[in-house]
Amino acid sequence: MNRRLLNLLLLFPAIVLGNQNTPLSAKEGAVCPMVKTEVVRLPDLNIPRCGHSFYYVNGQPTVIGGHTSGFVLTPTIEYFSEGQWHVVQTVYPHDSGGSLLMKSGKILLFGSHEKNLGIGQTYEVEMYNPTDHSTEGFGCLDTKRVMASAIETDDGKVIIVGNWYHDDAIEMFDGESQFSKIKNVALQRVHPYMLPISNGDVLIFGSHDTHGNIITSPLVDRLYGEAFNVPLFEEWCPLPLDITSPLATDCVVGNPEDKTYLIPVLGRNKKQVAIAQVCDTIFSLIRTEVPVPMVSQWDSISYRTPIVVNRQVRRAFMAGFDKKQHLCILSIEYDKSPCPLTLYYTDPLPQMGLNHFVLTPQGNLLIAGGTNGVDNNNFSPSNQVWLIPFGDSQEFCSASAFSFPWLLLALVIIFLLVTLTLLLWWRHHHNNQLEMEESEPAAEKDDAHLWQRICQLMEEEKPYLDSNFRVTDAARQLGVNRSRLSACINAQAGCTFNQYINRYRVEYAKELMFNKPDIKMTTICTEVGFNNETSFFRAFKAQTGKTPREWRGSL
Repeated sequence: MNRRLLNLLLLFPAIVLGNQNTPLSAKEGAVCPMVKTEVVRLPDLNIPRCGHSFYYVNGQPTVIGGHTSGFVLTPTIEYFSEGQWHVVQTVYPHDSGGSLLMKSGKILLFGSHEKNLGIGQTYEVEMYNPTDHSTEGFGCLDTKRVMASAIETDDGKVIIVGNWYHDDAIEMFDGESQFSKIKNVALQRVHPYMLPISNGDVLIFGSHDTHGNIITSPLVDRLYGEAFNVPLFEEWCPLPLDITSPLATDCVVGNPEDKTYLIPVLGRNKKQVAIAQVCDTIFSLIRTEVPVPMVSQWDSISYRTPIVVNRQVRRAFMAGFDKKQHLCILSIEYDKSPCPLTLYYTDPLPQMGLNHFVLTPQGNLLIAGGTNGVDNNNFSPSNQVWLIPFGDSQEFCSASAFSFPWLLLALVIIFLLVTLTLLLWWRHHHNNQLEMEESEPAAEKDDAHLWQRICQLMEEEKPYLDSNFRVTDAARQLGVNRSRLSACINAQAGCTFNQYINRYRVEYAKELMFNKPDIKMTTICTEVGFNNETSFFRAFKAQTGKTPREWRGSL
């Protein structure tokens, strides 16, 4: 077996957090082991984006909001299903907006930059339901916000804090529709940590104030108690992060009720990163076998993400880039004392984006969008999606054509096995279809009569408005096999089944644009049955010779 794959599979679970307030390793002069790892390129996002939220919810990776190329707001959500990303329109834009996956399974979205180029803040709030991919605008923040964080309390209320170039305060959402101010904060922050502790209290701290300045005060706010000084923050501060809010559910160790968290911290000299644990109101460095590596084999490393904990295998991860655009992922076996560290690195990935990543159910890390590794600016975000396999490397394997050779070999074997299975199934199915054909009435075998029934189905029931409508669905409704249906459409309409139903979709789109001149293209795309705007634009231009916007402009 490939040694690098073996390294991924044989990592053992870990034991107890240390309490040492020193970043020194247990072995003086020891160096962190560095291991090359493979990555898998998944299908790109439809829209390059940065400043977005990223969740794995309802069994689907989901990116929310942000801004796209040119630092332009994108009021959209994308979720990954059936090997591709699907676009959903949001009620409001949420560029660097706050978000929270609630216990109900819905995602609360609040605040945003008001304008392109990261300007202003908003009061706007909406709820996204990942089950049916619907969005609903409601309510209004007490304070207009951007770059805020939130947590949900045990009784279903939501606490919100954090802002950018605007006054900050702690406010509460009652779980219904009302947002109200609770109290002022001792220090104003952007993208703060919010960590629940005992007695329903919450710690609030971060690395930057609302104008982007590094916070030098050791003061930590509390939801109910008084703000207090943390001695650790005299010499260390929370690691400055990219455009993302750290989530307590990501960095909690053990069960959420344990109230112990891992956070990365940066020395006041800005030369060394260490790992700290937060246990109730006690902040301390954990002791590691080696110091956190600050240099790869090629150049210095800039860590850019919060810590994400895989509680099943008791390992934690944080990521960054070195100056040669190698993705560097630090693995922390936090349940051992001292904690073993391993730095995994990839080949250079200059166009990969990185704001933060999510942990998949299979134990892999997933990265989508973000500022790319070349210029790292908000005007040219990435649309690339990458899987780093620390768990089951076959997750999302249907989209892994860009993976490295050992994974390709495994996929080829799987493909051959699946193909053989499908051939056997098709042979059995084909024989059944032949028997069905032989039993069809003579009138049904007349192509002219079948064509009439096909047209009647399309015009009266409009099944093409369903984006999941397939040739097998039409064949089932008409009581014929799919091969005969496809042959009939090809003979009568001179096109494939997909081209045929796209003709109806395009005609319906033209009707909508004519009757509703102000309707948005994304709305048209969804209503007429296309999965995404790219497919809609391509089909429309193929049929009319013009893009939808050009056609509407010619009315």
